[in-house]
Amino acid sequence: MTENPELRAKILDWQKRNNIQDGDPAIALLELVDLFGQGRGAQAPVATGEAAPAGPVTAEVSSESITEAMKGSLLPFTDRVGFQIQDLQQKLEHVDFDRFVKQIEAYHEGIDYCTKRLDVIKKEVDQVAVRVDRAASQIKPVTVGAVLILVGFAFVIGIVVAKALLS
Repeated sequence: MTENPELRAKILDWQKRNNIQDGDPAIALLELVDLFGQGRGAQAPVATGEAAPAGPVTAEVSSESITEAMKGSLLPFTDRVGFQIQDLQQKLEHVDFDRFVKQIEAYHEGIDYCTKRLDVIKKEVDQVAVRVDRAASQIKPVTVGAVLILVGFAFVIGIVVAKALLS
């Protein structure tokens, strides 16, 4: 591209900042502007061993030439985008939208069925919960007195059995 190391470093920094890869049309445009500037009387590249000029590199470039250079460097990419658009349009022409609409309607019917079925199941679960609550309220809890009577009865049976076995 350019032999000026400072300019080259700035261009590489610009590439990194803007994520521009080698072979990008922007790089081709820079090379074209650099070549055009050298042909129009810009400062020639510095030979090795000589000091670099202190001032910036200048070139007279018309806006028409830059526009034409940009068009020329971007033309392959615009052609490729045009071909991709045509390809997508052909694919869209061959898509059977009626089939997709029917599939979507079938999915919605399935979703509606599942929603209704879940509502029925929820109602059944609610009814079972109410029945369990009713049954639980009808069961009388075991009182402390009933437990003491059962323990006493077991103690008496234990004594009777122990005397029967020992005698």
